[in-house]
Amino acid sequence: MNKTELQIFMQDGATIHVLHPSSVCQAIIYSDEQRQKINELISEGYLPDHTSVGCGKATRANFSVESYKGKFGEGFKMVTTSPYSSNFNHLTYFIKKAA
Repeated sequence: MNKTELQIFMQDGATIHVLHPSSVCQAIIYSDEQRQKINELISEGYLPDHTSVGCGKATRANFSVESYKGKFGEGFKMVTTSPYSSNFNHLTYFIKKAA
């Protein structure tokens, strides 16, 4: 297991570690509740594929989770409040990987 894969399963930093990181977009982990949800999704086989910038509705907890089926596969999309703009959010895609 390389360093990136280990970070995916640990999720102990300030940002969500993804399989395909972007140099311009990183989603922040705001609370233990959010970290718990991330770890729950990973334990169910949904790996954080990548994070992008887009429109979405985050809750007062600074994140929300929606089911996702689209271009990247099937799984969940975590919408996280952007610290840079109130007009956009960070969207992290948790995709079910084939065994």
